[in-house]
Amino acid sequence: MTDTGVDGVTVVRGGATVLRDVTLLAADGELIVVLGSSGSGKTTLLRVVAGLDGVSSGEVLIRGRRVTRLPSGERHVAMVFQSSALLPFLDVAHNLGWSLRVQHRPEAEVQERVSGRARQLRLSRLLGRRPGQLSGGERGLVGIGRALVQVPDVLLLDEPLGDLDAVQRVEVRRQIVEVARSLGVPTFYVTHDPAEGLAIADRVALLHEGRIVQVGRPRELYERPVDLFVAEFIGAPQIGLLPARLVSAGGQAGFRVGARTLPLWQAVPPPLLGHVGREVVLGLRAEDVHPAEAGRDPDAVALDAVVSHVEYTGRQNVVAVQVEAAPDDPGGGLLGGGPSGGTLHSFFPPRAVIRSGDAVRITVDATRAHVFDPATGRALLHPPDRS
Repeated sequence: MTDTGVDGVTVVRGGATVLRDVTLLAADGELIVVLGSSGSGKTTLLRVVAGLDGVSSGEVLIRGRRVTRLPSGERHVAMVFQSSALLPFLDVAHNLGWSLRVQHRPEAEVQERVSGRARQLRLSRLLGRRPGQLSGGERGLVGIGRALVQVPDVLLLDEPLGDLDAVQRVEVRRQIVEVARSLGVPTFYVTHDPAEGLAIADRVALLHEGRIVQVGRPRELYERPVDLFVAEFIGAPQIGLLPARLVSAGGQAGFRVGARTLPLWQAVPPPLLGHVGREVVLGLRAEDVHPAEAGRDPDAVALDAVVSHVEYTGRQNVVAVQVEAAPDDPGGGLLGGGPSGGTLHSFFPPRAVIRSGDAVRITVDATRAHVFDPATGRALLHPPDRS
């Protein structure tokens, strides 16, 4: 067994529980992205693995070794903090090679590794400068380089791209992934950016209030979220939510939204049998909500909506719409009407002229909806795999 990470770890600090029975283990060469909002416990998890924070219970493993009570300096960990914490009295070259010299690596090896990483991160021209002569982004790159020159047993990256601009972020995260793969060591990468996490992870772990809500491959969290929290956190634009009521008549199921019913074109699926006549929440990704066009999709139902926000990205318009009840809603239907009103997102053509406040029609295919229990937030049903 060569897993690295935490096994059943709880951390209590100042009477508050920061991590709650967390198990997260990475295999050699695996990159796990740890996502979560501020205060979810992401940084604490890395500090526990590094030996900078103690645990109240549970074990810490590094490549199969139990290191829970081993000092930080003996764990062979390379860690990038949110702040680069460079040594101000050393130039960039010596900052990059500092940890290797502490490990008494041969000077030739130190020079080779420093020059190689400097070229890769485009730091060669800065090797003679001191941290006080660098911009915030340059200091961030040096901090990343200092970790990547090492030969650690585990690589821990805490918001490593925070000081970089948008162009640098894409380039440097690609380099980080390449180096992590080449080293073959387990890597934990903390970020608050779901798009960044989905782009680079082998697996994603989503933390909320010190607990792991879901762990899986990026596609799994996007297409099979276990609850509303995961569904809303993962994906950009954010998943649209539409209150509805599950109805059934004549052997056919559907979702009642205002005056309209979105048909499922089948009998009530087994996971929804106990929810007929009850309210549910439909989750719809932007790629499954379309501007209404004649003949586009015979299975989709058109809904009236009002544009609340438009973002032009070049390739398309990302449009947020508020779905409203039809003005002639009789309040009837199979079950006396249903909930109405919700925000969805859709991709409109780039040349479409559309503004906030415009009335539009969108089409929704209920077979592409995620279905959630509004009381618990738990997922009840997911759309079939596109493949």
